Amino acid sequence: MVIPELDTLLNCYRAVSLGLPLIERQSVLKSIEFNIAASWEFPVYLWNLATNGYSQIKWNETEQRFNFCSLVKFKNRDPFQQATDALAFCHDYSREGIFVLENVQSLISQGVSRFCEQEVIYSWLVNTVYQLGVSENKYLILLDTNEVELSRVLSGIIPSVYQPLPGSSEVIELLKEILPATGVSVEEIEQELSGAVSGLTVEEIKMGVRLAVRRGQGDNLVDALLDYKIGRLQGLGLDFIPKPNVTDFGGLDRLKQGLVGVQADFSPLARTHNIPLPKGWLLVGPPGTGKTFAATVCARYLGFPLISVGVDAVMAGGAAYLKRLLRRIEATSPAVCYFDEFDKFFMANKVTGEDSKSKQVLGVLLTWLQEKRTPTFVIATLNRLDALPPELTRAGRFDKIYYVGFPQANERKEIFQLHASRFDPRYLSGDGPLTESEWKILLGKTQNCTGAEIRSMVESAARKLFHEGLPLAIGLPELLQQREVMVPLYVRDTERVLAMENRAKYVSEPASSPDLSVYAPPLTSYWGD
Repeated sequence: MVIPELDTLLNCYRAVSLGLPLIERQSVLKSIEFNIAASWEFPVYLWNLATNGYSQIKWNETEQRFNFCSLVKFKNRDPFQQATDALAFCHDYSREGIFVLENVQSLISQGVSRFCEQEVIYSWLVNTVYQLGVSENKYLILLDTNEVELSRVLSGIIPSVYQPLPGSSEVIELLKEILPATGVSVEEIEQELSGAVSGLTVEEIKMGVRLAVRRGQGDNLVDALLDYKIGRLQGLGLDFIPKPNVTDFGGLDRLKQGLVGVQADFSPLARTHNIPLPKGWLLVGPPGTGKTFAATVCARYLGFPLISVGVDAVMAGGAAYLKRLLRRIEATSPAVCYFDEFDKFFMANKVTGEDSKSKQVLGVLLTWLQEKRTPTFVIATLNRLDALPPELTRAGRFDKIYYVGFPQANERKEIFQLHASRFDPRYLSGDGPLTESEWKILLGKTQNCTGAEIRSMVESAARKLFHEGLPLAIGLPELLQQREVMVPLYVRDTERVLAMENRAKYVSEPASSPDLSVYAPPLTSYWGD
């Protein structure tokens, strides 16, 4: 694949930082040799920590590999000294060439132990770039297979480029090129194949096809490629669910109404009227109130895959890692991008107290949320709204902020019926086997219980009947028995739960309408009227 503007940037800056996945290394080196070096009639010299010097590389088409011809060997085996020797040689070399240095960015960010060593490499890079500027026949490419960004200090003289992920039309052309040998016709399942591999690089797509053919999955290529993509994205820290297989959720009627509007805003008709693409929602509330489940149902309702971003992986990898994930997510669009425990992205380090990494992550998120132009709907859930930086809650970042609190009486009834019907079909119709007075007793006893706690009660009641060898006829006594042995979150941590609610309710809109059903508790004044 040709990397856009690589030759243009090299001509202008003489040095470029290029990030790419490791699986693309060979194809990118081939692209540099055939698309740039060949047209300029320059040799390509490669250095990395394994070569211990520069070698000229030439692609051997017969053997499908590179041939290496040594140009120079460095005596010092120390990684830091090798890097400085490689830059010094490029600086002093008097003949033409394109010099490719591998993983210098990673060495600076992770491998250099002392500040002075980092400054030495920075100084050599600056000197080399300026020396290249007065030369007409030398160029420098800093290729990093960990996709680590070069320091901002150097970004003004060494621009960064990344290998783009193939678009839909490019994917189809690639599959038409590689699939005929497998006997699979692309035309009949063109769109399905394109969706199955969206978000993968060219070499990942080729590897997925080879694996499917080797495993005899050519007749079911779409599913085979989809399974490969799920595994590949998991390796990057993304949980990809192509078609969320979930039922409806009880309550949260205003959230459901909002979802209808989101679906309309994603429609082709909205594009013809210049309606902007929806950005996303923040769901705030205590643990167990159904925020995560609601996000999954939203993906199913919109017909989008659900992509979950792991907070721990992002905080370990930092802002550059998050950028890579966001590029993958946008390439798979339309999709629902889900951030669980969103507030943890902005917590200071517990050991050092520093939050520089959090600030960098915040900067990436702010820019992406403001500027994204793909049909990617973001849902972020959290417990405490005040834990978020104020920049994230201003207009233009998220379309809505919903407070998902404890279910009201009518919603608790829906949740009870939703889960009880899995075991007892009587709950599928009407009010189920309970009378109105029995429902009022049950709903009164479960006030301030979360949806997760209600589900646990129902499942425990069904399990107990099963263990006793009785029919799974779940009635009021069985449910009340399970309520008696449960200590709800509201009881265990009342102060913190109330704090979550009080801090969120004035800056968010409720996900549920007021309960006007016959099961709603009566309103009473301070004097009990």
